Amino acid sequence: MTRLLRDARGVTAVEFALVAPAFLMFMFLTIDGARMAWTYQALQEVAVNSARCAALGVTGCKTAGEVQSYAVARAAAEGVKLTASAVTLTPAATCSSVAGMTKVAISSTYQGASTKLLPSTLTALSTESCFPTAS
Repeated sequence: MTRLLRDARGVTAVEFALVAPAFLMFMFLTIDGARMAWTYQALQEVAVNSARCAALGVTGCKTAGEVQSYAVARAAAEGVKLTASAVTLTPAATCSSVAGMTKVAISSTYQGASTKLLPSTLTALSTESCFPTAS
């Protein structure tokens, strides 16, 4: 019996089996959190460029529908899935107490691995951007 208690073979495998689930969960949640931050940054970039496009009245950005299509295409180029209904254009907005701005707001859902496995309120990403309307 004492020989069995002193036998240390397999201890590393048992320790790994105890630590691995927590380590892997931490690693995958970190990766998913970084993906969510990257998606938010991409949506912010899409909002900025869409507001600029609409404010300047560039060809293809003159109506709300065209701005929505522009934002969806820009998001697709960034690798983010976005629907036209998630994009809202306000042509005569007041942003930070400054009137005469064109505002684009984007609200989209985030579907990551952590939001499917764990209960979370971080499933919606919202951003907005303003640009001075051209005269």
